[in-house]
Amino acid sequence: MFNPHTARTVALVLAILFTWAPAGCQAPAPQAEPIPQPPAPAAGIEPADQQAATDGGVIAWAADGVITPGEYQKNKSFGDFELHWTTDDLYLYMGMKAKTAGWVAVGFDPSSLMKDADIVQGFVKDGALSIADQYSTGQFGPHPADTQLGGTDDMLASGGKSDSGYTTIEFKRKLDTGDKYDKPLHKGSNKIIWAYGSDPQFTIKHFARGSGQIGL
Repeated sequence: MFNPHTARTVALVLAILFTWAPAGCQAPAPQAEPIPQPPAPAAGIEPADQQAATDGGVIAWAADGVITPGEYQKNKSFGDFELHWTTDDLYLYMGMKAKTAGWVAVGFDPSSLMKDADIVQGFVKDGALSIADQYSTGQFGPHPADTQLGGTDDMLASGGKSDSGYTTIEFKRKLDTGDKYDKPLHKGSNKIIWAYGSDPQFTIKHFARGSGQIGL
C-alpha cells in the first residue's frame, strides 16, 4: 500500500544525491585559449654583419675618431663593442667603438685563442691617441708591437676620441701589408677577436672580450 511519508523520504534523498554529485561527473568548464608567445631567440648565434645606413649619402673616410653615418660600408655589434669597416682593392678602413674610457682592440685571424693574431690596440688619454700594431705570440699573449719582433708598424692613418664613457678609434692599413707579423685580409669571411679594458694603458688586462667573423 502506497505510503505518502515514504514517498516524501525517497524524494528528499534523491534531491540530496543530485545536489552533491561529485565534481568529476559534471561537465568541465570551458578553458581559455593559450596566448601564443613569440619564439625565444636562439642562444649562441653570432649577429650578422649589418649594411651601414647611407640615408645621408656615402662620405669620405676620415681618421678623426668619429664614426659618421655613411662613412663605413658595414658594421657589427658585439654587445658594448662595435666594429665598422670599409674596404677597397688595397686598403681596410676600420672603426672600433666600445663603452669604456680605456683601451680597445681587434685581432685578425688567430690560430688558437689569441695565438698568431694580428692585433691593433689603442686608447685615448688626455686627448692624445696611442695605437699599436701588434702580434700575439701565445694563446693568452703576450702581444708585443710588430717592431719589437722585427716587423713593421703598418698603421697608415689613425685617429681616436674618448667621450661620454665611450672610446672610438679609427685606422687604415693595407689588406696585405707584406709584414710577416700582419695577417693578409681577404674578401669574404675573416676570423677576428676583440677586447677592451677599463684603463688607458696597454698593459691593463681586458674586462670584456670575444670572437667572431666579419665579411670584407
